[in-house]
Amino acid sequence: MNFNITARHFKLKDDLKNYVEEKVKKLDRYYDNILEVDVVLGWEKLNRYTELRIKVYNKQIVIKEVSDEIRKSFDLALDRAERQLKKYKEKLRNPAKSKTVEV
Repeated sequence: MNFNITARHFKLKDDLKNYVEEKVKKLDRYYDNILEVDVVLGWEKLNRYTELRIKVYNKQIVIKEVSDEIRKSFDLALDRAERQLKKYKEKLRNPAKSKTVEV
C-alpha cells in the first residue's frame, strides 16, 4: 500500500504524522487490496479538515470530514473509511445481494 500525507496551511508535526501513519496502516484489516491512500490535513480559519482518498481495485473512495480539531476530523474520516471498506468488501463477496431484483 502506498501512503501519502499532505499538510495544507500548517506544518505537520512528527507526532501527528506518526499517529496518522499508524492508524492508516490498520485499514488493511478491513480490506487487503488497498492500492494507495492519500491523506490531506488542512486548516481553514476556525475549521480543521481531513480528506482521505483510498484507491482500491476499480474504485476510489473519497471521504471528507470537518471538525474543530485536526485529530478529531481525522478520526471521524477514519471511522467512515472503515465502514465504507467493509461495505465494499461485502459487495465484492456477494454481488447478487447488492443488485435489486424488480418483480
